[in-house]
Amino acid sequence: MFGLTSVLAVAVVLAQAPAPTQAARIAGRVVAADSGAPLSDARVTLAPVVRGRGAGTAVLPPGPPPQAITDQNGRFVFEGVAPGTYTFDAQRSGYAPLRTIGSGPPQTIQLAPGQSIDSVELRLQRGSVIAGRVFGPSGEPLPDVRVVAMRRMQTAGAPGRFLPTGGQGPQQTNDLGEFRIAGLPPGEYIVAAAHGPNLALAASGAESPRQQGPRTTIATTYYPGTVDQNGASPIVVGAGVEVGNITFMVQSVLAYHVSGVVVDENGAAVAGAMVMLSGDPRSGPPIGPAGSARTAADGSFSIGEVPPGSYRLNASAPVVWSSSGSTAGGFVTSTSAGRPTLPQQTEVVVTDADVSGLQVVVRGLRR
Repeated sequence: MFGLTSVLAVAVVLAQAPAPTQAARIAGRVVAADSGAPLSDARVTLAPVVRGRGAGTAVLPPGPPPQAITDQNGRFVFEGVAPGTYTFDAQRSGYAPLRTIGSGPPQTIQLAPGQSIDSVELRLQRGSVIAGRVFGPSGEPLPDVRVVAMRRMQTAGAPGRFLPTGGQGPQQTNDLGEFRIAGLPPGEYIVAAAHGPNLALAASGAESPRQQGPRTTIATTYYPGTVDQNGASPIVVGAGVEVGNITFMVQSVLAYHVSGVVVDENGAAVAGAMVMLSGDPRSGPPIGPAGSARTAADGSFSIGEVPPGSYRLNASAPVVWSSSGSTAGGFVTSTSAGRPTLPQQTEVVVTDADVSGLQVVVRGLRR
């Protein structure tokens, strides 16, 4: 009787177990938009469109979306794909990415359980190029400067924002101050140059050196040489066209330090914490971090060469700021992430002096 009961119980469990979802397959090719020629070595990314947790939602394992490289015939294939709705992106050197700022909503494809699709065709436009040189305030060629091309992105009910575009991101000038931004789709751009970030990847035992007298740094400067984004001259490029001789001189501004200390909930110093300062996206396009520092043994940090402006200061671990209000040289306001697993950000406004005395309290730190 016991054996029969066990068999019946196993049978009931098996009957109630959900049937495994049949994986789908999707394949296609990447071609040049002007000639239809197949493009080898293109990187194709398959991204799910998440619309909820109901039927039709693609479920992928954690991590980056799956990618495939096209063969000599421009073909790619994704096996074992979960049913759902997907979009594609494709990138290849010398061509504009399939998905760019201002390109409109992406095309989607719906995969049913067990379905196999082999007719996807992704067409890439030949990339445009903006090239030129950047000079310092004294007229010397400026190496190691970040240069980025930005395109206006329109949003309903809000003014357009300029965002970096192209598949390569910001470019560094060489020893002659030259830059070349490739892989751009046709359109209208503005070009900006900014000093490389003051990054501190190793823990420091003291604050960064303080030079005597007024300190200066390079301000984010827009072609043809203005710090005002509204005064930037637009650059129009056609498909597959190179626009050269974009030459301009960056402006210098007074620079200051942002400093403070990182502690835990008991007030003990946190050594080796990473503190990152980045530009406030509300006050200008994101070009990269303004600087960073690792805290010393006493939990202190200092970030130098910071021009006046509005910034976001955050740490690599969840933090809460213990103070707000006025500080020397600027003011600080805090925001809450609401979830202990997410980092918090604090607004730091630098006006006309160093900003010091900031305190970061790291929550949930296990000792």
